[in-house]
Amino acid sequence: ENFVNFIVGTTNDYRNSVDKDVNMINCRDTALPEIYCFLAIKLLMSRNKKLSYSEYWSNDELLKSKIFGQVMTRDRFLYLLKILHFNTNKVTADTDKLYKIQEICDMLRQSLRKVFYPFEYLCIDDSLLLHKGRLSFKQYIPSKRNRFGIKSFILCDTKTGFVQNFIVYSGALTTVNYESEVIGKSGTIVMQLLKPYLNKGHTLYVDNWYTSPALFILLHKNGTNACGTVRKRRKGMPIIHNKL
Repeated sequence: ENFVNFIVGTTNDYRNSVDKDVNMINCRDTALPEIYCFLAIKLLMSRNKKLSYSEYWSNDELLKSKIFGQVMTRDRFLYLLKILHFNTNKVTADTDKLYKIQEICDMLRQSLRKVFYPFEYLCIDDSLLLHKGRLSFKQYIPSKRNRFGIKSFILCDTKTGFVQNFIVYSGALTTVNYESEVIGKSGTIVMQLLKPYLNKGHTLYVDNWYTSPALFILLHKNGTNACGTVRKRRKGMPIIHNKL
């Protein structure tokens, strides 16, 4: 509830700063129940694909889905979509490309750690969220299903698949607490994601982009086991001859 209350507060603050003189019926402050309904509609839309937002409120017998109109009017939904806001403007674009969502991302990370503590085995992998618009840090990964989108590094519990921590990739300026020359950027990402779970006896599984002797030694020193595929030419890897 605190999470959604934050969205309500920042959205109302933004609305009052840009539409304070507008007196139309849909141009009013929002509240907690309404934002819950808005989020529920967005989730339902992901399961009920249509070509445009207007089609969800269509009266056409072949298109109409009554539930959307029963929960919220089309114009109110579109207005909320326009003014929805996720930051208090404490962080600016000069310091962080993700400044519009950074505060709510921090809240989400804290919530993820509170609601569930992982089992022994953890894994880290990258994910690509489909994005078709213009974005300076949009990534192209041909091996992914969506190929174009927003890349993030995600720490998950292997037994349940529950997300424990994440870092959104925003280019060379991706926020990390520190970067060690010994373990490189990939190792630094691992250490930042694992920070709340070090010295707890966990075992981490990763792919060859993260695996390095230096990283695994550092994890072992911090009470964490690790297992992963390797790149033979990675710095620090012993030379293994085909014929022994």
